Amino acid sequence: EGGRRRGGERREKRAPLDRSLLKGVAANSLGGVQLLLLESDELRVESDEAAQLRELAASVRAWRSAARAALDAPSPSEEELAGLLQQLSNIPVRLRERGEIQRSLASKRWLLSRRPALLSALEAARPSLEEVSGLCDEAAGLGLGQLPEVLQAAERAAAAEKWDERAERALARREGMDALRQLLAEARGLRVAPSRSGALQQRVDDAASWWARAADAVSGVTSVEELDTLLRQAEETSVPPADRAPLLDKAALCRWWRERAAAAFVKEGCRLSLGESLAGDGHYELTTPDGGWGAHFACSFCTGESRYETAQFMIGCDACDRWYHGPCVGVDKKAADQMTEYVCLFCCRKSGTPYKYGPPEPVPKMTRRPRLRQVAALIDEADKIPLSIPEVEPMRRLMSEAAAWQAEASGVLEQEGSAALPASKLLSVIAAGEACEVEPEALPALRKVAAQFLAWQSRARAVLSGELSRDEPLAPHELEAERRLLAEEE
Repeated sequence: EGGRRRGGERREKRAPLDRSLLKGVAANSLGGVQLLLLESDELRVESDEAAQLRELAASVRAWRSAARAALDAPSPSEEELAGLLQQLSNIPVRLRERGEIQRSLASKRWLLSRRPALLSALEAARPSLEEVSGLCDEAAGLGLGQLPEVLQAAERAAAAEKWDERAERALARREGMDALRQLLAEARGLRVAPSRSGALQQRVDDAASWWARAADAVSGVTSVEELDTLLRQAEETSVPPADRAPLLDKAALCRWWRERAAAAFVKEGCRLSLGESLAGDGHYELTTPDGGWGAHFACSFCTGESRYETAQFMIGCDACDRWYHGPCVGVDKKAADQMTEYVCLFCCRKSGTPYKYGPPEPVPKMTRRPRLRQVAALIDEADKIPLSIPEVEPMRRLMSEAAAWQAEASGVLEQEGSAALPASKLLSVIAAGEACEVEPEALPALRKVAAQFLAWQSRARAVLSGELSRDEPLAPHELEAERRLLAEEE
């Protein structure tokens, strides 16, 4: 038979396809479409899909024929190529010519738009390496790498890239200024500006300004930050050690002073710097060098200097899970054993609730509370170092607070005449002294007076309350004291 009738049309009989050629092809490729049509013929079932596939195959053949003609033409127009790609958007089949058309169109467009940019860059005084390399890479990717202007641009870019490699090595090795200036002179002779020329020029400029700034830092008072910057730049620009020596001496003095000040202020186990410790609230973690906890450490309400304080039992806050010495936060052992919940002063302040274990409320201790005389000596030492050390001002403020308290306390201790010091005044003055982060020299003497008063107050209250036994007979020495008092009254 010459053919079979399908849908009222007559098709010519074709030689059967070798199905082995179509094995494993994707359904949306041209081979996949042919395989689907072959299977439809074998099924001997006519359907709308079969008719649509035949139309699709015919469209693909027509498009491929037009595409091949365009690709084989000496110079197809951009409009023709764009039209073919537009037609292909309605053909759901993967075709080899699609990529060829896209590349050909991209080449056309590059030649029309990017090629003038490359020519302009070549004519410019010193285009950037990034710009020229980018245009060359685009051309190479489109198969246009052999164009004369692309070859010329690639040669210039290669020279700039080679210079960049040398500059990178010079910066990494911290070569001297003469070598860097020679490199910069060579860069000025290149037709393309290298990427690293700016960094190299900055290094040379920094070195030029370094000497003037270093001279100012050596002869006058400078900041620690400026000193650190100068030393870092000296290392980067290979400044001779002899020229760095005065700056290194200043840095060593500053480091020595900071170590002594930190030993005076920073609690044992605290990982904060001296400045951070002075600016904090005393509420930080203390750890041993291996990251553990030390039983001899201070809590946030003591300095850690008294082994009696650090040997006390600890109590943990149920809100923030931080731990404190019981006596430091106003909690005795009996109360701690009986309580079911404890909320620390910090968490009470945060929530706006009163602290239960006062008055008086415990006072946080940011530091080890060095003595006023020691801090004054440290500040005097710092003032003699020609550096503006940032930790000095917070220390000076703490010292001023302690000195002001010292002046008030000295007046209390030197009070003369019959006017007695009110107990409330004594206790309030001591509380203010305990709140100072620098311990005033007069505080121990006032503590002694307060301790004597509190002991006397306890005995006086025991008498006034009648809690002492009145039935016990007087001892002989008590009878003798009573007899003498009566005799003096007579």
